[in-house]
Amino acid sequence: MKKAFTMIELVFVIVALGILAMVALPRLASSKEDAEITRVKAEIAAIRSAIQTHRGANLLAQKGNGYPEKLDEKKIEEITNGTKLNKKYWTVNENKLTVKIAGKQAIFNYDKDKGRLTCENSDKGTNALCDKIDN
Repeated sequence: MKKAFTMIELVFVIVALGILAMVALPRLASSKEDAEITRVKAEIAAIRSAIQTHRGANLLAQKGNGYPEKLDEKKIEEITNGTKLNKKYWTVNENKLTVKIAGKQAIFNYDKDKGRLTCENSDKGTNALCDKIDN
């Protein structure tokens, strides 16, 4: 009666685990990138919504065209009721929000006259980050 695994059985198990790992790891990596893009989409949607809400409040108070004059970290936190952008992904300079995900970069420019955040790709091509975020 056999009580232990043979060396051949162990080699087959290790090879099978290696094949499974080769199949699973690329899928996990793309899942992480998809999750990061989803998070950025939600943050951009929240900022755009907050800009419009801020405009409505300012129009009711008869303050100019209502849009924020500048969009920096402090203003984003103020108009979104405390939302802080994750510094791992975001860099914010006055009226320019830069996001980096998986080595790709996109820049959102804020137009204070129209209250719009428009996305520009730093990288061109079919895998451009703006296409993934703004669709």
